Amino acid sequence: MKNRFLSFFVVAIAAFSYGQNATLSPYSYYGFGQPATANTAENNMMGGITVYADSTHFSLDNPATLKKLDYVQYRVGARYSSVEQTSSNGTAYTSAASLNYLSLSVPTKFFAFSFGLKPKTSLGYRMSVTGQLDDLDTTTFYEGSGGVNTTFLGVALSPFKGLSLGIMANYNFGFTEKVFTQNISGVQFDTQILTRSELSGLNYVFGAHYDRRIKSKYILQLSATHTPQTSLESTNTRTVSPVSTTGGFGSQETIDLGSLANTSNKFSSETNLGAGFGVAHKWFVGVNYLNTSKGIKNPLEANINVKYEATSRLSVGGFYIPKYNSFTSYVSRMTYRVGARFEKTGLVLNNQPIEDFGITFGLGLPVGGLSKINIGVELGQLGTLDDGLIKENYANIMLGFSLSDIWFIKRKYD
Repeated sequence: MKNRFLSFFVVAIAAFSYGQNATLSPYSYYGFGQPATANTAENNMMGGITVYADSTHFSLDNPATLKKLDYVQYRVGARYSSVEQTSSNGTAYTSAASLNYLSLSVPTKFFAFSFGLKPKTSLGYRMSVTGQLDDLDTTTFYEGSGGVNTTFLGVALSPFKGLSLGIMANYNFGFTEKVFTQNISGVQFDTQILTRSELSGLNYVFGAHYDRRIKSKYILQLSATHTPQTSLESTNTRTVSPVSTTGGFGSQETIDLGSLANTSNKFSSETNLGAGFGVAHKWFVGVNYLNTSKGIKNPLEANINVKYEATSRLSVGGFYIPKYNSFTSYVSRMTYRVGARFEKTGLVLNNQPIEDFGITFGLGLPVGGLSKINIGVELGQLGTLDDGLIKENYANIMLGFSLSDIWFIKRKYD
């Protein structure tokens, strides 16, 4: 069993690393793409709360929750998104599927550790705009792909009962590729400008988690994480090419970017606080609040209609298990999850703050022992129709596998 788990994990990592487009949203045009939801499926089904942790559950965002684990955990998550995009010009429909996270977490007597891969941002869009230039009709095409992935290593320990402390090192890497193509009526060749940025950087997350029994039946859980200000280094290139109507390219020329050939992109510090209350193995309700001190800084992007401000997110959610140890009813052993979140993305277009709201619900299906298959749905809305912008109504289908195993236990019987 252990070897099969490891083989699957290696294959999944290879698929994740190959590259994927997790979004087709015009809002991903700005910055380094849309921030990715990279927590576990269980957390995402509860509105994104990350305060809850126990012997089989932890948060990818808070390394301190690792010390609550009693079993080795293999986790894999995937997502399918279907989006209705509405503007003053009409309605369009897009969809995208992606692998969402991979992790292997191992508890030991004195500490616990975890490593894996998860997305940080995702960039993907296709747009066209018509206009005029010197009384000639023009059509401009915008297309982008790429994003930033994170490989992480987290470690946690418990200085005394109930309190866990953790630190996670994240190496962020990836690329963005943005293509601008303009067609002018009566002109034989289109003009295409390609901008590519190779991105890399390192950041750390410090976490704490505390749980306490109240009257032996109830549990109180508190959590906190802090990510200091960090930077993402970027190596940038830009080329211009004539393109024929048949798709053939002419001679390609490299544009001298000067001081912008290498840029340092700043991300502000981030703090996430959480609290929750419930009955062990029965029900739990929690809330998380995330806040950043200010917006990002991207020297390569110069657009007077775009601003970046502080980001905030409020998540509320919980779960209910009718009878976790029932021998006669499978439905009673299932976990029922629900939640909601409201987010100010930090992106401001045409003086309109871009906000995101979603409701979530899902099921945890026991699969032999402590392993589970988690299936959930998120329904939400991003953006606005004001000032010529786009409103997106989306439905995300979330799928997660949490496979538990026992290592480092000496057999008493053969």
